[in-house]
Amino acid sequence: MGMPMQRTPAFPLPGKEGQWSSQHSAWRARAVQFLDQRIFVLLVLPAFLVLFLTTAGPFLGGLWFSFTNFNLGAKETQFVGLQTYRFVLTNPSTQNAIFRSFYLVFAAVGLEMVLGMGLALLLARPIRGIHLVRTAVLLPLMTTPAVAAMAWRMLFNTRFGYVNYFLGLLRLPQLDWLGSPSLGMPALILADIWATTPFVASLLLAGLLSLPEEPLEAAVVDGASAWQQFWHITLPLLRPVLALTVMFRVTDAFRKFESVLILTGGGPGEVTTIINFLAYNVGFYFLRMADACVMAVILVLLMLIAVFFCLKWLQQNEAA
Repeated sequence: MGMPMQRTPAFPLPGKEGQWSSQHSAWRARAVQFLDQRIFVLLVLPAFLVLFLTTAGPFLGGLWFSFTNFNLGAKETQFVGLQTYRFVLTNPSTQNAIFRSFYLVFAAVGLEMVLGMGLALLLARPIRGIHLVRTAVLLPLMTTPAVAAMAWRMLFNTRFGYVNYFLGLLRLPQLDWLGSPSLGMPALILADIWATTPFVASLLLAGLLSLPEEPLEAAVVDGASAWQQFWHITLPLLRPVLALTVMFRVTDAFRKFESVLILTGGGPGEVTTIINFLAYNVGFYFLRMADACVMAVILVLLMLIAVFFCLKWLQQNEAA
C-alpha cells in the first residue's frame, strides 16, 4: 500500500504565511477605509487650492499694502501702520460712500425680500402651466450683469427710453433717471431689483415647497385665515431660508460694481459712488493703491459683519 495522500487544509494553518495574509488584508482594509473617508477631500483639493490662491492670495497682499503708502506714481513704498486707515476713514468721500453702500443694500435687499416672498407664494400654487411660469421668472438670472445694465441704460434714456415713453403715455413728467442727483440711486435700486428678485424668489420657493403640510392642514381645520397661516406658521418655518437668502443678497449687494459703472459711473457727482466703486476709482484712476486696499478691507469687514448677524439669526432660529 502506498503512503496516504495529505490533504491541504481548507484554512491556512497559523504560521508565517497566514500571518502575512492577515496583515495584508488588514492593510488593504485600512487603505480602502482611508480612501473612502478622504476621497471627497482629494477630489475637491485641486479646486480649493486654485480658489484659495486666486482669492486669499490677493486679499492677503491687499491687506499688507493697506498698512503702507503704496502709490503707483511713487518710487518707494514704506510701512506706515494705521496711518492710511486714519486718512481713509476720516475722508468725507469714504464716509459718504459707506453711507450710500448701506442705503443701496438695505433698500434693494429689503424690497427684493418682500417682492421675492410674494412671487414665491404665487409660484408655489399648484395651477396649470406653473412650471412654464417658474421658468420664465428665472430668465433675468440668465442675463449677465453687464448686459442687464446696458439694457437698463437704454430703458432709462431720456430721449428714446421706454421708461419715459410709458410715462408720457400716462401723461406723467419724463424724468432724467441717470442724470438727476435724486434719481440716480433709485435707478440703480430698480435695476438691481429686476435682476435679483428672481434669485430671491427661487430660494424662497424651494423653502416653501419643502415645508411640512401637517401644520398648515391643522391651521385650516382650526379656521385660521390665510394671513394667520402665513404669519404664524409659514414665516416661522421659513426663517432659516430667509436668513440664508438675506446673507447671500447682502454680501452680493455690497460688491455691486457693473451696474454702477455702466449706468451712472458713480455720478452725477458722487451720489451713486459706493465704497466698492470708490476703491476702483482711487486705485486705478488716482493710483493710490494703499487707499484702495484700505477700502477693500473695509468692504470685506462690512460683508463679514453682515454674515455674522445672519448666522447669529440662523442659530437662534435653530435653537428655537
